[in-house]
Amino acid sequence: MKKQILSGLLAGAMVVSLAACGGSASTSTADSTPAESTADTAASTEVEPTGDGDLVYGYTCMQLTNPFHVAMRDELKKLTEADGNTLLEFDGNMDQQKQNDAIDDMIAQGMKVLFLNPVDQDGVQPALEACAAAGVKVITIDSNVADTSLIETYISSNNYTAGLQCGEEIVKLYPNGCNIALIENPLADSVVQRVAGLEAAIEGTNCKIVDRKSIATLDEVLPDAEDILTANDDLQVFWGLNDDVSMTILGTVESRGRQDEIKVMSVDGSPSGKTSVQEGGLYCTAAQSPVSIADKAYECATKIMNGESVDATYSLDTTLITPDNVADNDPANWG
Repeated sequence: MKKQILSGLLAGAMVVSLAACGGSASTSTADSTPAESTADTAASTEVEPTGDGDLVYGYTCMQLTNPFHVAMRDELKKLTEADGNTLLEFDGNMDQQKQNDAIDDMIAQGMKVLFLNPVDQDGVQPALEACAAAGVKVITIDSNVADTSLIETYISSNNYTAGLQCGEEIVKLYPNGCNIALIENPLADSVVQRVAGLEAAIEGTNCKIVDRKSIATLDEVLPDAEDILTANDDLQVFWGLNDDVSMTILGTVESRGRQDEIKVMSVDGSPSGKTSVQEGGLYCTAAQSPVSIADKAYECATKIMNGESVDATYSLDTTLITPDNVADNDPANWG
């Protein structure tokens, strides 16, 4: 048990993205300047195209300390370099202005296609307009932008279904009803869809959301989880927007000695999340695949550059990982 408590609290101390993976934050909500990342310099340094290709792609995400975003980046880098092209990368570091400035830099370096995971779906608008003016094609991945008229396609897991799967599991576990708490992030479209799915699944049942907190940064998760647990003695389910958030919730639940009465649920299906399910920590996580998202994004980019059409959206399936099927879903790797 001590190991699980420690792992959960350490997850809370990590500076990771709030989504999954679906998190987002407005820069105005930050109390301190984000720490510099090695990826921060990637978009501000001239990069010569590598190999025999001549296309420059760009990738920027909410935060590259999130393993989900790293997995997407690594797959896109593998695919672009296999074709002899270049992938510029930039860590948004939960700072939308910084991300917008980096996109301007990548445009100046000849970027033709941008793989975009925005920090803030509204705040990214100036960067979208800059891309449109420069003829740069934008593909959003994992979390969308508010103005979809300026993108070619949006590729994500079916976030609504991921939330729906969690909600259906709650109803199955508690047919007579239960009390649920949520930690969510309304700035991220992906998280909004997850919550909408969960709410749809419990609608008309006696399973009720009795408390919820909206967060903008990960350092809010621990105090918010503590506040919710203090205020709710009769909680049966605690849902977090992604595995990083939910592992922090789990550590808080375990530190209170309430792990036998509260099931912690999540969305992501990260290796740490699935391993936690396997070890009896998290109860379940709706698994998505960052590799599959990256593969579809690069496929669409290739079609676009060849003058072919693509769909407006692509929604990839998720799988609910529970104690019953976790052994069949490769806990050591992303799904």
